[in-house]
Amino acid sequence: MKKMFLSVVLSCSCMVAANAQVSGGLKGGLNLANQDFEADGFSVSPDGRTAFHVGAFLNVMLSDNVGLQPEVLFSAQGSTFESPSPGIEDSERNFNYINIPILLRYQVVEVLSLHVGPQIGFLLNAEVDDQDVIDQVKGSDFSLAFGAQIDLPAGFVGGARYSLGISDINDTPDDFELKNNNFQIYIGFKLFGN
Repeated sequence: MKKMFLSVVLSCSCMVAANAQVSGGLKGGLNLANQDFEADGFSVSPDGRTAFHVGAFLNVMLSDNVGLQPEVLFSAQGSTFESPSPGIEDSERNFNYINIPILLRYQVVEVLSLHVGPQIGFLLNAEVDDQDVIDQVKGSDFSLAFGAQIDLPAGFVGGARYSLGISDINDTPDDFELKNNNFQIYIGFKLFGN
Protein backbone atom coordinates (compact mmCIF):
# COMPACT_ATOMS: atom_id res chain seq x y z
CA MET A 1 0.00 0.00 0.00
CA LYS A 2 2.77 2.43 0.95
CA LYS A 3 4.78 1.63 -2.19
CA MET A 4 1.69 1.97 -4.38
CA PHE A 5 0.81 5.35 -2.81
CA LEU A 6 4.31 6.70 -3.38
CA SER A 7 4.44 5.32 -6.94
CA VAL A 8 1.15 7.02 -7.87
CA VAL A 9 2.29 10.31 -6.36
CA LEU A 10 5.63 10.19 -8.15
CA SER A 11 4.04 9.26 -11.49
CA CYS A 12 1.46 12.05 -11.29
CA SER A 13 4.11 14.58 -10.30
CA CYS A 14 6.31 13.63 -13.27
CA MET A 15 3.41 13.84 -15.76
CA VAL A 16 2.24 17.28 -14.68
CA ALA A 17 5.72 18.70 -14.16
CA ALA A 18 6.45 18.48 -17.88
CA ASN A 19 3.84 21.20 -18.63
CA ALA A 20 3.92 23.16 -15.39
CA GLN A 21 5.85 25.91 -13.67
CA VAL A 22 7.96 24.21 -10.98
CA SER A 23 9.80 25.56 -7.95
CA GLY A 24 11.11 23.96 -4.80
CA GLY A 25 13.22 24.37 -1.73
CA LEU A 26 13.76 23.67 1.95
CA LYS A 27 11.61 24.53 4.95
CA GLY A 28 11.46 24.09 8.68
CA GLY A 29 9.79 25.38 11.78
CA LEU A 30 7.86 24.88 14.97
CA ASN A 31 5.48 22.01 15.78
CA LEU A 32 2.76 22.41 18.39
CA ALA A 33 1.79 18.75 18.40
CA ASN A 34 -0.93 16.99 20.35
CA GLN A 35 -2.89 13.74 20.44
CA ASP A 36 -6.51 12.79 21.05
CA PHE A 37 -7.37 9.72 23.16
CA GLU A 38 -10.90 8.33 22.91
CA ALA A 39 -12.47 5.28 24.56
CA ASP A 40 -16.17 4.42 25.05
CA GLY A 41 -17.28 7.93 24.07
CA PHE A 42 -14.90 9.56 26.55
CA SER A 43 -12.10 11.66 25.07
CA VAL A 44 -8.99 13.27 26.52
CA SER A 45 -6.70 15.85 24.94
CA PRO A 46 -3.39 16.04 26.81
CA ASP A 47 -1.03 18.99 26.75
CA GLY A 48 0.91 19.49 23.56
CA ARG A 49 4.51 18.76 22.74
CA THR A 50 6.53 21.66 21.38
CA ALA A 51 8.97 20.31 18.80
CA PHE A 52 10.09 20.95 15.21
CA HIS A 53 9.84 19.84 11.59
CA VAL A 54 12.26 20.15 8.67
CA GLY A 55 12.22 19.03 5.05
CA ALA A 56 11.76 19.88 1.39
CA PHE A 57 8.86 21.10 -0.76
CA LEU A 58 8.03 21.16 -4.46
CA ASN A 59 5.54 23.60 -5.99
CA VAL A 60 4.02 22.50 -9.31
CA MET A 61 1.69 25.21 -10.71
CA LEU A 62 -0.79 23.72 -13.20
CA SER A 63 -2.34 27.12 -14.02
CA ASP A 64 -2.02 30.71 -12.79
CA ASN A 65 -4.01 29.89 -9.64
CA VAL A 66 -3.98 26.11 -9.08
CA GLY A 67 -1.10 23.80 -8.32
CA LEU A 68 0.19 20.91 -6.24
CA GLN A 69 2.65 21.16 -3.36
CA PRO A 70 4.10 17.78 -2.33
CA GLU A 71 6.54 17.79 0.60
CA VAL A 72 8.76 15.39 2.55
CA LEU A 73 9.19 16.36 6.21
CA PHE A 74 10.81 14.98 9.33
CA SER A 75 8.27 15.83 12.05
CA ALA A 76 8.67 15.44 15.83
CA GLN A 77 5.19 14.92 17.34
CA GLY A 78 3.49 13.51 20.43
CA SER A 79 1.95 14.89 23.62
CA THR A 80 2.49 15.46 27.35
CA PHE A 81 0.29 14.42 30.27
CA GLU A 82 0.69 16.73 33.24
CA SER A 83 0.34 14.89 36.52
CA PRO A 84 -2.47 16.19 38.75
CA SER A 85 -0.61 14.97 41.85
CA PRO A 86 2.50 16.58 43.35
CA GLY A 87 5.52 14.32 43.38
CA ILE A 88 4.42 12.33 40.31
CA GLU A 89 6.30 13.17 37.13
CA ASP A 90 4.60 14.24 33.93
CA SER A 91 4.37 11.67 31.14
CA GLU A 92 5.74 12.52 27.69
CA ARG A 93 5.02 10.79 24.36
CA ASN A 94 7.64 11.40 21.65
CA PHE A 95 6.64 10.10 18.20
CA ASN A 96 8.80 10.99 15.18
CA TYR A 97 7.53 10.68 11.60
CA ILE A 98 8.50 11.17 7.99
CA ASN A 99 5.40 13.00 6.72
CA ILE A 100 4.45 13.33 3.06
CA PRO A 101 1.67 15.87 2.47
CA ILE A 102 0.27 16.16 -1.08
CA LEU A 103 -1.46 19.53 -1.06
CA LEU A 104 -3.73 21.26 -3.52
CA ARG A 105 -2.49 24.83 -3.73
CA TYR A 106 -4.75 27.75 -4.63
CA GLN A 107 -3.03 31.08 -5.30
CA VAL A 108 -5.38 33.73 -3.87
CA VAL A 109 -3.11 36.62 -4.84
CA GLU A 110 0.50 36.70 -6.01
CA VAL A 111 1.96 36.44 -2.50
CA LEU A 112 -0.71 34.33 -0.72
CA SER A 113 -1.74 30.71 -1.31
CA LEU A 114 -4.11 28.35 0.50
CA HIS A 115 -3.30 24.64 0.86
CA VAL A 116 -5.38 21.54 1.57
CA GLY A 117 -4.81 17.83 1.08
CA PRO A 118 -3.99 14.42 2.52
CA GLN A 119 -0.85 13.59 4.45
CA ILE A 120 0.65 10.19 5.12
CA GLY A 121 3.19 9.74 7.91
CA PHE A 122 5.66 6.89 8.39
CA LEU A 123 6.63 6.25 12.01
CA LEU A 124 10.38 6.36 12.72
CA ASN A 125 10.32 5.87 16.48
CA ALA A 126 7.91 6.07 19.42
CA GLU A 127 8.79 6.57 23.07
CA VAL A 128 6.74 7.09 26.21
CA ASP A 129 8.87 8.46 29.06
CA ASP A 130 12.04 7.36 27.21
CA GLN A 131 10.76 3.77 26.86
CA ASP A 132 10.53 2.33 23.33
CA VAL A 133 6.86 1.62 22.43
CA ILE A 134 7.17 1.37 18.64
CA ASP A 135 5.47 -2.06 18.69
CA GLN A 136 2.38 -0.40 20.25
CA VAL A 137 1.94 2.22 17.51
CA LYS A 138 0.91 1.67 13.89
CA GLY A 139 3.63 2.28 11.33
CA SER A 140 1.62 4.77 9.29
CA ASP A 141 -0.64 7.72 10.04
CA PHE A 142 -3.15 9.53 7.78
CA SER A 143 -4.16 13.17 8.30
CA LEU A 144 -5.88 16.03 6.54
CA ALA A 145 -3.64 19.09 6.26
CA PHE A 146 -4.73 22.65 5.55
CA GLY A 147 -3.10 26.05 5.85
CA ALA A 148 -1.77 29.16 4.15
CA GLN A 149 1.58 30.32 2.84
CA ILE A 150 3.07 33.72 2.02
CA ASP A 151 5.71 33.99 -0.71
CA LEU A 152 8.17 36.64 0.43
CA PRO A 153 10.78 38.52 -1.60
CA ALA A 154 14.14 36.92 -2.47
CA GLY A 155 12.72 33.38 -2.49
CA PHE A 156 11.64 33.18 1.15
CA VAL A 157 8.31 31.62 2.15
CA GLY A 158 6.46 31.48 5.45
CA GLY A 159 3.25 29.87 6.56
CA ALA A 160 1.07 28.01 9.01
CA ARG A 161 -0.62 24.62 8.73
CA TYR A 162 -2.82 22.31 10.79
CA SER A 163 -2.81 18.53 10.35
CA LEU A 164 -5.93 16.81 11.68
CA GLY A 165 -5.41 13.13 12.48
CA ILE A 166 -7.84 10.81 10.69
CA SER A 167 -6.43 7.34 11.41
CA ASP A 168 -6.19 5.54 14.74
CA ILE A 169 -2.51 4.86 15.46
CA ASN A 170 -3.09 2.65 18.54
CA ASP A 171 -1.70 -0.85 17.84
CA THR A 172 -2.40 -2.50 21.19
CA PRO A 173 -5.24 -4.81 22.29
CA ASP A 174 -6.56 -1.98 24.50
CA ASP A 175 -9.86 -0.55 23.25
CA PHE A 176 -9.03 3.12 22.68
CA GLU A 177 -8.27 5.37 19.72
CA LEU A 178 -5.17 7.52 19.49
CA LYS A 179 -4.90 10.24 16.82
CA ASN A 180 -2.17 12.78 16.03
CA ASN A 181 -2.87 16.49 15.55
CA ASN A 182 -0.24 19.08 14.73
CA PHE A 183 -0.07 22.85 14.20
CA GLN A 184 3.00 24.08 12.31
CA ILE A 185 4.56 27.48 11.75
CA TYR A 186 7.38 27.48 9.21
CA ILE A 187 9.78 29.45 7.06
CA GLY A 188 11.50 28.22 3.94
CA PHE A 189 13.65 29.18 1.01
CA LYS A 190 13.19 28.37 -2.68
CA LEU A 191 16.30 26.82 -4.17
CA PHE A 192 14.96 26.92 -7.74
CA GLY A 193 12.02 28.32 -9.70
CA ASN A 194 9.90 31.38 -9.02
